[in-house]
Amino acid sequence: MRGEIQKAIDHFTKGEYAKAIEIFNSLIEEDPKDPFLYNNLATAYFKQGKLDQAINAYEKALELAPDMQELYQNLADIYVFRNEISDALELLSTGISINPQNPGIRYHYARVLSKDNRFNDAIEELEKVVDQAPNNMDARYDLAQAYFEVGNYGHSITEFKVVLEAHPDSADIHYHLATAYEADNYLNKAKEELKKTLELNPRMFVAHKKMGIINMAEGNNDKAVEHFEKYVSVVSDKEEEQRIRSTIERLS
Repeated sequence: MRGEIQKAIDHFTKGEYAKAIEIFNSLIEEDPKDPFLYNNLATAYFKQGKLDQAINAYEKALELAPDMQELYQNLADIYVFRNEISDALELLSTGISINPQNPGIRYHYARVLSKDNRFNDAIEELEKVVDQAPNNMDARYDLAQAYFEVGNYGHSITEFKVVLEAHPDSADIHYHLATAYEADNYLNKAKEELKKTLELNPRMFVAHKKMGIINMAEGNNDKAVEHFEKYVSVVSDKEEEQRIRSTIERLS
């Protein structure tokens, strides 16, 4: 059986989901009490877009192994994909109750809360994740974003700086830190981070827009125009292009 399982996994890895499904179904006929087979079958169905079959297989796996946290997370993924958020959250909450010390499923739960714009609830869960796994930079990044969404810019800055220490060459993190600094009215620090953003990724043109906005707020119209012109040169949205060009005209 082990050889057949590996064959199915190989097919899955290659994106040959129909072949993987065929083998997993055959293996289930031999051993209908193995929750791992149902889990793998469900995942293959999910990859194929056959959501009802995937749900049925995950539910069968849960019948066989109700304490297997991974199953709650995997099944919740389908409900999130179908935008059935309350069902996903209920599943994840049940999964957390099995082993509250597992930060992985709690992090998943927090991300779904954020997706549902329940940022204060997400913060509560993400803070627990960070307490349990302080080196989880993905959780810290999401926590920084959630703090930003509720207007807690100081905490957002603190978390982004921790993540930046782990990923100093990330233009994305420098940009988000700049955005938090701007929101907290630390404009010079925001410009410093935007400058670093553009040094790391000169094609991150949204940073030019942000630089333009800050320079315009400070009355540095020439600098604002310089950055707006770089940004507008790549804008594809016609309404956005018109707004920026009107701003350039007003400042020139």
